[in-house]
Amino acid sequence: MSNMEQAAPRSLMMQRLGGGKAMWITTAAAVVILAVLPFVLPNRFYIRLVNEIMIYGLLAMSLDVLLGYTGLLSFMHNAYLGLGAYATGLFMIHIWPESIWISMLVGTVFTMAVALPVGWVQVRTGGLAFALLTLSFGMMFYTVAWKWYDLTGGDDGLMGLPQPMISLFGIDLASSGNSTAIYLFTLGVLLMCFLFTWRVIHSPLGAVLEAIRENEERASFVGINVRRYKLIGWMLACGLAGVAGSIYILYRGYTGPGVMGAFEGAGVLMMVLLGGMGTLWGPFIGAALFIVLKDQLSSWTQDWEIFIGAIVILLVLFLPKGVAGLPALFQKSPGGEG
Repeated sequence: MSNMEQAAPRSLMMQRLGGGKAMWITTAAAVVILAVLPFVLPNRFYIRLVNEIMIYGLLAMSLDVLLGYTGLLSFMHNAYLGLGAYATGLFMIHIWPESIWISMLVGTVFTMAVALPVGWVQVRTGGLAFALLTLSFGMMFYTVAWKWYDLTGGDDGLMGLPQPMISLFGIDLASSGNSTAIYLFTLGVLLMCFLFTWRVIHSPLGAVLEAIRENEERASFVGINVRRYKLIGWMLACGLAGVAGSIYILYRGYTGPGVMGAFEGAGVLMMVLLGGMGTLWGPFIGAALFIVLKDQLSSWTQDWEIFIGAIVILLVLFLPKGVAGLPALFQKSPGGEG
């Protein structure tokens, strides 16, 4: 542990610990606005849309941990959302339908249990090979979900999910079938995941992950076990994706193999690029932009993917740091430094 702390760039440590007051104020304001939204917005469609944005924002944030902080590209990170959703759903349907929390724990643990041997193989590579392996494993998981009809329901998907009570400290609060209750539950889980991830990223472990991202060879040279810490970053990202999968099936009451497809994986990657890598909060903005654009464009044309692709291309060319890069762009000095 001491080696990794020494290896972490001190400037990065100070930057992470020092900056953030504006982020916390913005985060608190966003949470308050999201919490009151279902009580002031009569149209349930928009509540469901925001709920979906929060779930995919959590998934995109988990990919940001991998891509933005560890420098590892995953083409099909959505496959781990699917694993979490299927594990949670199957557990509730066949074993224990009464407890949301235990079902979510099972979904997350199962996702991480699958991710562990996959990650063990992947971290022995790097760069393009790592990315291609994520695609290969993702396609395998997708095919299993699609073909194993007796267990997963095949292309019909997993249906018939129970709707247990949402409880806290033994007190039943509301049914998970209540749209407002599941919305607030999603918001609470999202907030816990964000705070947990922020704490991890701003710990010495996060500094090590960034050191590996910046220069893997130098990190290895100063004594960091690069493979081990890559695997830790991978497991953290997949665990968060598993949580996103659990709340996904609780919110929708259904999941299918389509959520694990390659196109969905590209969409999650676009969310991170739109919002900005290495920020944690940027992917939530990216998820909101992507889902709202998708909703609007798909109501106008069936070829909405062309326009989404064009927007992402323009963004990568002219705003490579995504929406998160806008404040730095505006604060740039006339001399061009900053």
